[in-house]
Amino acid sequence: MHAIVGDRIIVRSSHSDEPNRDGEIVEVRGSDGAPPYLVRWSETGHDGLFFPGPDSDIHHTTSIDDDAAPVALPGAGTAAWPLRPEQPGSSASRMAWYAAVARWAPSKHNTQPWRFHITADAVEFWGDPTRMLAETDPVQRELVISVGAAVHLACVAARALGHAPQLELTADAATGCLARLVERGPHPVTKLDSDLLAAAAGRRTDRGPLDATTLAPSLPFELQSLAGSEGTTLRLVSTPGDRATLAALVERADRLLAQRSDVSAELNRWLREANDPRRDGVPSDHTRGAAASYRAEFVQRDFSSPDSRPAHDRSGTDRPLLGVICTDADRPRDWLLAGQALAAVLLRAHLAGANASYLNQPVEVPALRAELRDGLALNGFAQLVIRLGRGAEIAPTPRRTAADTTAYP
Repeated sequence: MHAIVGDRIIVRSSHSDEPNRDGEIVEVRGSDGAPPYLVRWSETGHDGLFFPGPDSDIHHTTSIDDDAAPVALPGAGTAAWPLRPEQPGSSASRMAWYAAVARWAPSKHNTQPWRFHITADAVEFWGDPTRMLAETDPVQRELVISVGAAVHLACVAARALGHAPQLELTADAATGCLARLVERGPHPVTKLDSDLLAAAAGRRTDRGPLDATTLAPSLPFELQSLAGSEGTTLRLVSTPGDRATLAALVERADRLLAQRSDVSAELNRWLREANDPRRDGVPSDHTRGAAASYRAEFVQRDFSSPDSRPAHDRSGTDRPLLGVICTDADRPRDWLLAGQALAAVLLRAHLAGANASYLNQPVEVPALRAELRDGLALNGFAQLVIRLGRGAEIAPTPRRTAADTTAYP
């Protein structure tokens, strides 16, 4: 049994004339979401430590409302989902909360390469060059993409809190302040705003089999529209010829990168074994394993260590939806837009029941990045290659705390 803060627990009555007992989980005392739980019981409003038995069920929540407790995501080293600031509260407290939510953005190897500067009326987004991947991202393109994804999550948080975000993209280089967010006025909160905020906490990277065949037929076009609204293009890779072209380029790039000892050393620095207290990097079981990956249509980057087991290796249909996020130019501002588009696509896909992972190996090899553009006849520069589909329940990766990522200059 696994739960997170905010889930409800139902204890079935053993007598037909007695009601079931229910309550909200306000604290998870076990590891990885396991019992015991501190439960606030509905009939009394009192908190009590509870060890569930066979008569107990967990009802997982799928949305985050104004009165929700912080969501403590399960997993070693994870941070708690930030508690909403009191309303109306101060502008600075809201900015700090937007930045706290932005920490759940995706980043290569889960490096979380961002810094948030909070002022009285704004949050600034900076890259953290101490977390760059010098061997595979020497110009910090992927670092800036990660910051762009964090920018989008901050905008999602603002709208869910009832404030319309206004962005100024300041990226002239990969260093310094890349973007600045302020509030431009009230925003009527919709159900979609709340759902997208919940998706920011719930989305997962899944390197196992993904099945897009049961997703809504309209979803690919919705994702293309979302990417377009962020100033990018989502090029779907759907024909057998295009899929074969992409698969060959991904495998070639993966083999080339695997032959480089500097790349292997860089990846190993971000692998995390079980019970590692660090709040970044990729758990070494969050992988499909090299053997299973090379048997699949598309080769996944392998994060295995000698002592880990590939938790994402499983049976199932592996027919993902594939897309390449492209930009018209290839400058830091374009990389920011690509990150914003990535986050928008991931959140919408999560609401549709899809997990995601990446096939970015050919984008990291300059010669193959050019071949990818020519082979798929891309209108622009390839920034990211994503795969989407229904997958499995995946444990979250760790998150750095707000204190680690936020400054008040």
